[in-house]
Amino acid sequence: MNNSTHLSNNIKILRKEKKLSQEGLADILGVKRSNIAAYETKNVEPRLRLVYDMAKFFDIDIREFIERPLSEGDTYTNFAVKASNESITTDLASIDRNTDIQTFINKSIKIKRILEGFKAFYTFRKTKMAINDSVKNKLTYEIDEFIQLIEHLLLYNDSVIKAIQNVKRTNES
Repeated sequence: MNNSTHLSNNIKILRKEKKLSQEGLADILGVKRSNIAAYETKNVEPRLRLVYDMAKFFDIDIREFIERPLSEGDTYTNFAVKASNESITTDLASIDRNTDIQTFINKSIKIKRILEGFKAFYTFRKTKMAINDSVKNKLTYEIDEFIQLIEHLLLYNDSVIKAIQNVKRTNES
């Protein structure tokens, strides 16, 4: 099963779990019912912003929403919680004196989740391109460059958080 099928399937599964019609979901997201039908039948892929809005509404991690095939009743990582951030969120419990640091770390974690979502979405888009070779090669190169930039930003984000946590621990000692 490819990613496009996962996303299409997951929209339908999660919509039904919320006991929503296509019309109901469309109203919540501010799109037409026919768009939801097209997303669920793989005729059209939603824009990144809509994928983000759906993941947030369904309370599912964007990467899982795009890449993992869901079945009725499955459990999944919530939108606000990311398994790769478990060590960071555990360390957050010890930070209680300086709310500015905690606020910065929380914002950094949110940025990381968004960047991971961008990366998953553009990887997904790259695999779905159905255009001629010369245009596809150019776009694939640009998407690969964008993904490398995101990976660099994710690494930088992690190093900033770790540095701040180390300074905080040193100051507490």
